[in-house]
Amino acid sequence: MVATAAQYPLIQIVESDDLYLERGEQFVWFRLLHGLDCSALRPVAARYYEALWQFNVEQQRGRERRMAEVARANPETRAQATVRLLFERPTLCEGAAPLHEVCAGLIAEISVDPASLGPGRVPLRIAGRQPKCFFALTKAFLGMVLRGRPAEPEIVYDELCNNPAYARACGFTLPDRRRGYRHSDTPRLRKLEQFDQIMTSAGLWHDLAVEKVRTNLREGVVTVGITVVHDTTHYPARSAMTAVEVPAPAQAPAPQKGHKPRRLKKGQRQAGQAVRRKSHPRTIKTCRCAEPESCPHPWVSADQGAGTVCKSGGKRYWAHKASTIGVPGQEVLLDAVAMSDAAAHDSTSLEAHLERLFGDFPELEEKIEWVLDDAAADDEGLKTRLIERWGIVLMTPINARRRKKQTKNLPRGVQHIEPAGIPVCRQGFPFDFVGVRHEEQRFIFRAPDIDGVPVCTDCSVRTECYRGEHGARQVTIPFERLPWINPGMPELSLRFQQEMANRTVIERLHKLMKEDFGDERLAKRGNDAFQARLDKTRWAMHVLLAERKRR
Repeated sequence: MVATAAQYPLIQIVESDDLYLERGEQFVWFRLLHGLDCSALRPVAARYYEALWQFNVEQQRGRERRMAEVARANPETRAQATVRLLFERPTLCEGAAPLHEVCAGLIAEISVDPASLGPGRVPLRIAGRQPKCFFALTKAFLGMVLRGRPAEPEIVYDELCNNPAYARACGFTLPDRRRGYRHSDTPRLRKLEQFDQIMTSAGLWHDLAVEKVRTNLREGVVTVGITVVHDTTHYPARSAMTAVEVPAPAQAPAPQKGHKPRRLKKGQRQAGQAVRRKSHPRTIKTCRCAEPESCPHPWVSADQGAGTVCKSGGKRYWAHKASTIGVPGQEVLLDAVAMSDAAAHDSTSLEAHLERLFGDFPELEEKIEWVLDDAAADDEGLKTRLIERWGIVLMTPINARRRKKQTKNLPRGVQHIEPAGIPVCRQGFPFDFVGVRHEEQRFIFRAPDIDGVPVCTDCSVRTECYRGEHGARQVTIPFERLPWINPGMPELSLRFQQEMANRTVIERLHKLMKEDFGDERLAKRGNDAFQARLDKTRWAMHVLLAERKRR
């Protein structure tokens, strides 16, 4: 396909409101849309026009097949499909991928030369109307995120129709009935929906975000040190939740590691009945057949990826969950990916997310040495796998809920050892962590001070516990008794606490994603749309970051 030759206008009309937006320091989005480097978007633009052509071809072929084929009823019932979809989720299927995989789209039967594309320049079509400009459409979605609004077709269409200055900044012209159809005119809602659908199904939003992050890494806009931060965040789902009875354990696959099933009653366990209920999206068909129960189309999940997210304090949310990785110091979001099941444990996403991160940015594999995460990732197996595979040390606070108090074979004067590993004396004073004796493989703890005076000074049981005349009781605990504490970087040390203070950057990034660059309310269902929302946000954040670095 060859682009048509275009004569640049000799006279350019500038509107007064455009001048006002250009001079206003607060209108950052206006300058970003005008100064956006469109040459870097040409490869993605070429793939979009190829996907658009293939999309139209597949739509026509689908209509022809539906008219030629004789419809046969789908033998699978709704109940059977619900059980099948239930056991395809990672929380119940051990081999399921924990992260959502971005679709590569359809294989195009045409080829578009990226060099022939540019703002206002579209591929030539022998028949039919010329397609809308990819660059103008992309700017329309990008501008919404930069202005703190969700980049959804309905919102973009409303802004383009009611704000001529925004439409001109994106590169559109206002419709004129006297001139008829022009590919540069403001698109209709259906065209914006089709554009977003193609960009999502072909993974082009993901490609835009990855390419911009690569450019920022290459040009030094983003500097990644030896430490990155990982965490998960949730977005409320826009769907209904149903409770499904899970079949008996003899029929059900083994649940994933880290998923704790509900305690069963004795009668239920012996009878082999349905022992627990699990939240699940509704099972539907996406067709418009009059009798969906007997039509040939497959049953699917109404909101793939949605699940019950359990937070602290017993709070539960029906939502989608995203795994995020950021850079402390600069407070930059490196990657954000939807989890294939929001009900999955947070720790299941880290290893797969690092693999995905190093696949997109191979140069980071040699740089990253530390990963900061929350207590949900405090798992010995996970820490061992990260060290063996990449030489990365996982730093997490101690998850005391996974361990019990130790009350046997304790040093003199110690009543018990807390699940976190802190000794507590018989008077109820928790000891302070002092240091490590590597040659003896022991951790050192000492009784605390109150106003600079050791608590042992006026203790009523001092003679039974401390044999010295001055100072405080000091105990040592072997490494093997506290295997969850890293001797090289003890989780109880001040140095560890100072390092973990950098982990709060991920919370600020989540706030930027959900409030400053959009809205946490999802307008569409399914993980494909959720991943597209994350990719749009990440792309806009790095576009703004590059602009600030340039200025």
